[in-house]
Amino acid sequence: MPQRVVIYGPEGVGKSKAASQFPRPVFIDTEGSTEHMDVARTPRPSSWSHLLSIVGELKRDTHGFSTLVIDTADWAQRLCITELCSKQQKDGIEGFGYGKGYTYLAEEFGKLLDALSELRNVGMNIVLVAHANTRKFELPEEEGSFDKWELKLEKKVASLIKEWGDMVL
Repeated sequence: MPQRVVIYGPEGVGKSKAASQFPRPVFIDTEGSTEHMDVARTPRPSSWSHLLSIVGELKRDTHGFSTLVIDTADWAQRLCITELCSKQQKDGIEGFGYGKGYTYLAEEFGKLLDALSELRNVGMNIVLVAHANTRKFELPEEEGSFDKWELKLEKKVASLIKEWGDMVL
């Protein structure tokens, strides 16, 4: 089976470059970060619906590509939040009430992961590129703390992506 890969790290470490090494990749560049790279790319999605339609179009015809790279998942999440809030006439994700916005966000982002899994089933590798940030982490039985790298996504979305991926790098 084709692979579902998540690559995350801080800015400028070569995540996009690593993704470009997969077989015959095409990029959905949600943030414009691959403009300096010689890679095939789709039109930049202007909305969450547009992003989903691009994935659907690739499912119908891969155009000879073997790998879809979404660069980056965190900017895709921003598109998702914008559309959710716009449809529900909310000022922001917190406007849905205690935790509801994040649940709606995870449900909607799950639609993208389902569509990507369908694309995988027709023979394409999927690579999600994401930024990372650090969070202070303390073990209850130990003194002191340390910084832990994590996906720069809302917690519920990050959990979905980590479960979805065959490899999280």
